[in-house]
Amino acid sequence: MSEVVLDKVMSAPAAGPTGATEAPVRKPERHRPHTLSILVLICGLLVTAGLCTVSRLNYLHSEQRQVNVQVELTADALAAAPVDVQRRIGRPALLAAATGQLSLATAEMSKSVPDTFVGARIFRIDNGAPTLVSSLGGALLLGVDSAQSTQLLKSAIASSTLAVTRIATATAQNFGYAFASSIAGRTYVAYAESTLPGNRRLILPSNSLLSNLNFAVYFGKDKTPANLIETNVDHLPLHGTVGQAPIPFGDQVLTAVISPRSPLLGTFAASVAWIILGAGILLTLIMTVLTERLVRRRAVAEQLATVTGQLYETERGVAEILQTSLLPQYLPRPPGLEIAIRYLAGTEGINVGGDWYDVISLNDGRMFFTIGDVSGRGLSAATMMSRLRHTITAYAMEGHDPAIVLTKLSGLVDLGRDGHFATLICGTIDLDNGIATFANAGHPPLVLVSRERGAPVAIPVGPPVGVGKQYTVTTLALSRGDVLLAYTDGLIERRGQSVEAGIRALCLAAHQTPDLEALLDTVLTVMSPQGAADDTAVLGLRWNP
Repeated sequence: MSEVVLDKVMSAPAAGPTGATEAPVRKPERHRPHTLSILVLICGLLVTAGLCTVSRLNYLHSEQRQVNVQVELTADALAAAPVDVQRRIGRPALLAAATGQLSLATAEMSKSVPDTFVGARIFRIDNGAPTLVSSLGGALLLGVDSAQSTQLLKSAIASSTLAVTRIATATAQNFGYAFASSIAGRTYVAYAESTLPGNRRLILPSNSLLSNLNFAVYFGKDKTPANLIETNVDHLPLHGTVGQAPIPFGDQVLTAVISPRSPLLGTFAASVAWIILGAGILLTLIMTVLTERLVRRRAVAEQLATVTGQLYETERGVAEILQTSLLPQYLPRPPGLEIAIRYLAGTEGINVGGDWYDVISLNDGRMFFTIGDVSGRGLSAATMMSRLRHTITAYAMEGHDPAIVLTKLSGLVDLGRDGHFATLICGTIDLDNGIATFANAGHPPLVLVSRERGAPVAIPVGPPVGVGKQYTVTTLALSRGDVLLAYTDGLIERRGQSVEAGIRALCLAAHQTPDLEALLDTVLTVMSPQGAADDTAVLGLRWNP
């Protein structure tokens, strides 16, 4: 991994004159809406359209019901008119038929002329033929001998109800009413006319119940301009919410058509659907924008996470490269001593660790080895590690035994001043006779792997370097093929497990193999199957003269 990271570092863009890294110029990307945002927009608009439609239909249905109520009220009001007309002209006809005294009938008819009717006539029917016997008021539109008059009188005689006709000219129109009464062989018909707006326009007072309505009244069932009786609008037909109803009018039928000028349910009720539409569209747009922002932020977060991961790997690789550069680049290969080393960077954190190892050839036929660990992590720990390794090399080359080396080293390190202490083991191996001498400064014990088993070497443990200065040398005679394993605490320390348990597990994992490299691989596989949490160094030495 270090080589890959180093390649990335070496291939990074060069810094410009000001020291800033010159990144390639990227054209701004044109962001297209995300699919999720489009779905939110579509769903929001569909829901808004549905609510708006339901609200509008409900309003129109309620408004139509109100209009229908108004039509029914208007129809009831207009239907009462023929009853009064029949009463006014029915009594003169009844008096004439009952008494035969025309003067009584004329006097009764005169009560309604000209207040209710513009004029009136009384006919006597002899053998089915009408004879005008009395005439009151002004000129009437319906001629006495006209076919329309004859037909109206026949309808009145044949019916027991009020006969109604409409007389219309280009500038005037009247309603004609006829009612017949027959008693004791005498038949009389009373006829009267009431005026209607000649221009078909009716202006209602502001306090009228119909002042808020547009209406049109037609004679008959056909709503044609020719049948229009009266209206209060300039243009027909009526639009909007329209209601209509037939009105019984004597022996004829009128048709009333009504539409409201303003919402009968109120302006707010009419606006609810549009309020829902506007609010729905606004909320949909807000939700779409928020969704788009969240999607984009998620994408940015994912990109940042990727970049952070890449930076983490890069920094970790750089830390490994720095750590490796502080360790020996090669080890001696003296005859009679096999040397193998394994170094694993910890999986936790990216700071440089303080683990180190070294093997030095001395001039007197001995090999000096050391392995240790500086407390803490980071650049200061690595600096301390490098300082200690080179100092140990200098003292070893002077020919001092391991205990003297540790004592002199402790004089250079102070925990309170340097902020670090170090645990380490120093030792020498005589290549001729296999006599090994050791001194331990607070470090985990060496493990001797003989032909039978692996066991920790009993060495008096002195204080860590930087804490104290009392160290003792221990001597051990190696047999041919014996292996000494020196290691740092990352190999045996595990959460929830004691150091002693870790040492026992290491002794069980270490056993004689023909190849020292294979032995170290086996130990690491057993002790750190998923990698070490802390930096780990393992040094293997086999005396094989």
